[in-house]
Amino acid sequence: MVMEELATYRLELIGALMRVVEELSPLVAVLPLHARRHPLAPNFHSPHFILAHLRALDEQEFVTNLRRIQAQDLPLLAAFDERAWMEAHYRQEEPASEILEGLRRMRGEEVEWLRNLPYSDWSRMGRHPWWGLRSLQWWVERQLDSSLQHRQQLKAFLTQ
Repeated sequence: MVMEELATYRLELIGALMRVVEELSPLVAVLPLHARRHPLAPNFHSPHFILAHLRALDEQEFVTNLRRIQAQDLPLLAAFDERAWMEAHYRQEEPASEILEGLRRMRGEEVEWLRNLPYSDWSRMGRHPWWGLRSLQWWVERQLDSSLQHRQQLKAFLTQ
């Protein structure tokens, strides 16, 4: 019974990962074009930056860590310096639609990979300099939490 519940939980987790990305499209669509690149308030990021940041986290941290945990025995995972990465790679002129499409494609590939992941691989571990010893499942949960936070930031922009 416990294994069935865990399998159900993991399937729901995978579904939520994809849903949160799909929920971003209508949010971005209703943002006025001129507002997409303006921050919510001083010391906050613009909706455009938030989308690019979410994509960077998926690409540079979450998907990379998940693949390494699955492929290697107890890998030492790199600490992702998201601030430095964004400073070096963020392109304000990149259309938000391209960011969303890239995120949707990447998340779709990840979701398909997770659906086919052997049951036991969800418990494989990786060691991170900041987070310590964590399972592949924990990283998926953290990715979902991060995605939900970014989605909430975009919603906050619309309700200001």
